[in-house]
Order: sequence, then structure tokens, then C-alpha cells
Amino acid sequence: MKPPRRLLAWAVRNLSKMFPSKSTEKREMKHLSDQELMRLVQAGDFSPASEIYDRYSSRIYNFAYRFLRNSEAAEDATQEVFVKMLKHANQFHGDAKLSTWLFSITANWCRDYLRKADNRAKDSEDVLVTLPAPSEFSPDRTLEQRENQLRIQKALTALTPEQREAILLSRYQGLSYAEIAQISGCSEGAVKTRVFRAMETLKKALAGERGGDRCLNAI
Repeated sequence: MKPPRRLLAWAVRNLSKMFPSKSTEKREMKHLSDQELMRLVQAGDFSPASEIYDRYSSRIYNFAYRFLRNSEAAEDATQEVFVKMLKHANQFHGDAKLSTWLFSITANWCRDYLRKADNRAKDSEDVLVTLPAPSEFSPDRTLEQRENQLRIQKALTALTPEQREAILLSRYQGLSYAEIAQISGCSEGAVKTRVFRAMETLKKALAGERGGDRCLNAI
């Protein structure tokens, strides 16, 4: 039986207590780079896992949810990414960005999930992990932003999986075309084409929506 997702999340986030740091106090880890944290993990010190989880778990969950539109699957993907990060830590090369490696693991998990015929979107578009709205935003402005997010999420379903992956990594996660090409296993030119076609499809999907122009500017 698969352990409950809450238990997996607790285990990853509390590795610093389960495996006391051999060389670095937890309070110092916030000041270490991703590469420095991974070097500790590769040396057998799992305590930095909780700091890495704090840095990337929300981004990974949001990417997986927007890709799959299934909150349970997005939670599973998030936990699996960090389990694989620990299990295969030595596959990470210090000259690469940790974000690229983690999103590569996430994208592979999502692609495998979509290959299964019975895996379809099950949720409404309302379970994204969102950051608190800036205090200067009025309730009306916050509501408008939320509505725009829902319109965009609905429009994303019109894209092919390849286009959705490219646009999410590019516009939402800020990865370069070179990084996305590495994750997707294609050329930078192919990534550019996927992003362009995705934007064209989104423009058409949002053209008839109230506030569609603002939605496109938010992507």
C-alpha cells in the first residue's frame, strides 16, 4: 500500500530532524546555494532536503497541477520528485541548475501519468497553490486576479501536452528555452515553436472571454 501523501510530505520536510546535519546547522542552510545543498545531500547528509523542499515544492506542485489538472496527481508528483531527488542525488551535476533537474523529473512523471488512458483531469480549476495578494490590492482586484487565473487554467486545456509543458515552464517558471529543451528532449527551435503555437491557441481561446487581454498579459 502506498503511504499517505501527507506522511510523505511530513517525511521529506522533517528529514533534518530524522537525520541530524553532519556539518551544517539548519539555520545556516537558508544562506546556501542550491548546489551547496545538493553537495551535502550527495555526501549522505539528508538534512538539506527540507530546505530544498521549501524552495521548490510549491512551484513543482503548481506546474504539475496546471499540466494535469488533477490535484491528487500533482501531490503525488511533488512527493515523488523529492523522493527521486534523494534516491538519485548523485545524478545531479553541480554545473547544472537544480530547478532544471527537478522540473525534468516532474515533467517525466507527468508525461508518464498522461500516457495511462484512465488518467484524466478530475478537478475544477481552484486548487492552485497561490501566493498571498499584495496588501495594496483591494478585494475586487484580488478577485479579478483569481478569475483571470481560472480563465487561463481553462484555456490551457486547449493545448497539446507538449505545448502546455513548454508554456508552463517558459512563462510560469521562467526557464530559458535552452533549459526547456533539455527537459523536453528537443531542440531550442522546437521549444520556440511550441511556445508560439501555444500563445496563438491561448489568444483564440481567450478572445471571447471578458478580460481576455489581461489574462494574456498575465501569462
